[in-house]
Amino acid sequence: MAKLRKIAVTVVMVVVWFVMFAMLIPMESSRGQWATVAICLLINGGLAVLYSCIGNRPATFRQWLKR
Repeated sequence: MAKLRKIAVTVVMVVVWFVMFAMLIPMESSRGQWATVAICLLINGGLAVLYSCIGNRPATFRQWLKR
């Protein structure tokens, strides 16, 4: 089950990158581009934390860093 969850999170992360590039290409506003990149990086950062916690969830942040 954990492997299936990791595959699903990885697929969602790749989809976020494709959506980001699809939005950036036609966008003319540099402010909009920066906002899109920042939002996509935050989403992928959250998904990366979720990915690292699948399988064995650390009790504290310090334990998470030690893994």
